[in-house]
Amino acid sequence: MSKRKNYLLSDNGVKSIAKQSPPAKRVRYSDGDSLSLIHDPQGALYWVMSYRYQSDKDIKPKQKTYHIGSYKPASQQVDSQFKPEVSLKQARIERDKAKQLLADGIDPNEQKSKAKNQYEQKDLFKVIARAYISEKQETTPKNVQKLKGFLNNHILKHIGDYPIGAITAQDIIQTGLAIQSDFEAQGKRTSETAHKCMGLISSIYEFAINTQGYDIVNIAHGRNKALRPHKAEGMKAVEQHQFADLLRNIDAYTDNHAKAHPQTVAGLQLMALCFVRTKELRHFEWSEIDYHKNVWRIPAHKMKMRQDHIIPLSPQAMEIIERMRPITGNTGYVFYNFDSGKPYSEGWFNQALRRMGYTGDPYPKMTGHGFRKLASTGLYELKFSSDVIEIQLAHLEQSSVKKRYDTSEHLPERQVMMNEWASHLDDLRAGKPVKFDLLSPKELDEVMAKRGRKATDIITHDTDMLINSLQVQGVSPELIEQLTKQLKN
Repeated sequence: MSKRKNYLLSDNGVKSIAKQSPPAKRVRYSDGDSLSLIHDPQGALYWVMSYRYQSDKDIKPKQKTYHIGSYKPASQQVDSQFKPEVSLKQARIERDKAKQLLADGIDPNEQKSKAKNQYEQKDLFKVIARAYISEKQETTPKNVQKLKGFLNNHILKHIGDYPIGAITAQDIIQTGLAIQSDFEAQGKRTSETAHKCMGLISSIYEFAINTQGYDIVNIAHGRNKALRPHKAEGMKAVEQHQFADLLRNIDAYTDNHAKAHPQTVAGLQLMALCFVRTKELRHFEWSEIDYHKNVWRIPAHKMKMRQDHIIPLSPQAMEIIERMRPITGNTGYVFYNFDSGKPYSEGWFNQALRRMGYTGDPYPKMTGHGFRKLASTGLYELKFSSDVIEIQLAHLEQSSVKKRYDTSEHLPERQVMMNEWASHLDDLRAGKPVKFDLLSPKELDEVMAKRGRKATDIITHDTDMLINSLQVQGVSPELIEQLTKQLKN
C-alpha cells in the first residue's frame, strides 16, 4: 500500500484557487494528513480537518469535521494587497494541534466548545458591548438609541452570550450575513443596517482592546466585506433647475394649505438660506444670535461634529428671523410648536414638503436635508472656494475637509458667500436667468477680486467697530494703537 502524500498544496497554489470563479458545487482540495481547503459555491474558502473519534457514548468511531478557519470570505477579492485570514502554514499548525488533542483522547470540537464556555460574566460580548454604549453617552441621545437598537435587535442574539475572546471571524461573518438575510426577507437587496452592525462590532472590539485591556485581535475588522456592498442613498433633493419652483412653492405654502404654520414657511426659507442640518434649525435659540456681527453661533453640543459653528446671516435671513419674534420671542426658540409645547419634531420639514407634492409625483422627492445638497452644488457652480463651502457646511470628516478648523476661519469670505447666496435665491424666485457657464481666466479673476474687496471691507468694518467700542470703554490710546497694528498684520 502506497504511503499517503502530505503537503500537497502550496501558498501560490491556494492563491490561484482563490482567484478562480466560485464552483457550481463545493470542491475539496486536499493538503494531505486530514487537512483540506474547501471552495464553496458562494466563493468562500476555508480550512477543515477530517477525523474519526469515538466518545464514551459511541459504539464505534464517527467521522467528524473540525473547522479550522477561513482563508477568505465570499466577497473578498484576491489582489496584490490580499492577505489570507488563515494561511496554509497557520492551517497546518492548527491541524497539528487538533491531532495532538486526538492523541490525548480529546475531541477538538468538544475542546473548542469548552473554551467558549470557560469565561467570567465580565468577558461576555454583551457585557463589553453595553460598557461601550455607556462610554458613548456624551454623544447625542439619538445616536445612543441607534447603537442600542443595533445591539438589542440584531447583534446580541447571535454573539451576545459568547466570551469576546472565544468569538471567531466566522461567527462575526455569520452574524452579518444573518442580519443581511433578515432584510432580504423584507425585500431589500442590501442592508445599510447590516453594514453598520458590522462596524459597531469592530468598534466594540477596539474598545475591549484599547480601553478594557483585552489581549485579543480585532477579528471584526473588515468583515463587512463578506456582505453585499451597500450603496447609500444620497440626500433626496430637486435638481438645480427645479430650485426656483421649490422656493416659490415654499413662499406660497400658507396660501395653499389652510392649516400650515407661518413658522414652517419661515423655517424652510431659512433652511434654503443657511443650509444647516435640520436639527440645528429646529433647536435654534434666540440667545444664539449675535446681532453685533449678524451671525448665528451654534454651540458645540448641538453640532453633529461637536464643534462650535458660525452661520453668517444675510439681510434676507435676518428679516425672516425677525418675522418670528412676535410669534416665538417669549419661548426661547426661534421656531416653536405651540401645539406640542416644544420645538418641532424631526419630521417637520419633510411633512411640509410632502404636502407640497415633493413625493416623486408631481414633483421629485425632496427632504429637509436636501437643502444642503442644493447649496453645496449651487455654491460650487458660483465658483466659491471649496474650503469656504465645506467649512460653512460644517463638514469635518477627513473626506471633506483635511483638517479641523477654527470657528471663525474664513469668516469674512463666508459672509460674502452667504450674502451672494441669498441674492442668488432672490434671483431664482424672480425668474431671472442664472449663468453657470465657465468663466474666462480674466472674468474669474474679476469675480474673485470683487469678493476679496467685500471680505476686506467686512474686516475693516469689524475692526473699526471694535476700536470704537474700546474707545467708549476708556481703553488707553497706546493699547488701542498696539491692537490695531496686530489686527492689520
